[in-house]
Amino acid sequence: MTTEYLVKRNSDREPYNGQIDFTVLFMDSYEFMRVDCTGMTVDASKAGLGLITKFPLEPGQVVEWDDRHAQGRLHIALVRWSRKIDEHYRAGVMFI
Repeated sequence: MTTEYLVKRNSDREPYNGQIDFTVLFMDSYEFMRVDCTGMTVDASKAGLGLITKFPLEPGQVVEWDDRHAQGRLHIALVRWSRKIDEHYRAGVMFI
């Protein structure tokens, strides 16, 4: 199920293109899952990122990735919305 929330953002997003390696954390039935994924960032703000990936991201899932600029720093975000576009998923994630 993919849902896009039509909520006004508190901060504007700016174009931000680059490859990102991230891990998706979620529950599948009664099992905790960790899936390593790759995607592309398309925009960014103080509050979150826009992503494109082949993994079927869903609202409520958590994603985490290492900061490429500060070794040892981990970013964590919540998938707020996701939409399937052809063979990919376009999603918005909010930093937590």
